[in-house]
Amino acid sequence: MATPKNRVPDCGLYRTPKAYPGQEERIPAGCLVYFHNHSDSGPLPSVLAPDHNIQNRWHFHGPAIENIRNPSWVEQLEKVPTEGFYTLRQELTFDEGRGKWPKGSIVQLGYTKSADPILFVATIRARLEENDLFFSDKGMGLPRERLNILEPCSWYTEPDDGSSGHAPNLGH
Repeated sequence: MATPKNRVPDCGLYRTPKAYPGQEERIPAGCLVYFHNHSDSGPLPSVLAPDHNIQNRWHFHGPAIENIRNPSWVEQLEKVPTEGFYTLRQELTFDEGRGKWPKGSIVQLGYTKSADPILFVATIRARLEENDLFFSDKGMGLPRERLNILEPCSWYTEPDDGSSGHAPNLGH
């Protein structure tokens, strides 16, 4: 028999199919949230709405809704793939076939506040003096049912000395 403890999902990004009761303004239906299966004030879950976006990644700051005691709401959360870098498993055509990104292209996955996926393609800019890949802040929407064309890829991230105040916290 399932207990509330073993039905709590892992920490991560989710889409809310329903508004959080009593907090409909902060956590409406159809929004992106960061779910923690624990909170700073105890073992019960907490949830945060996105605060701001830097480099196509949401940062979740501010007061969390802590000690969530609504198991049916938590069970309905829809897990979404982690923001980050992927390669395309197949060619991606868009603009009614007028544009395409080839299979194997490096893309960055991000989301709108409504948890709609957005892809940003890696480019090398001709006038750039450094050997960096560039990801625009203007992306292309991707239907949720097409997320399966993404293959996670690995990359090295330089250690953050904490001075930016915006290092993504992906570890738990």
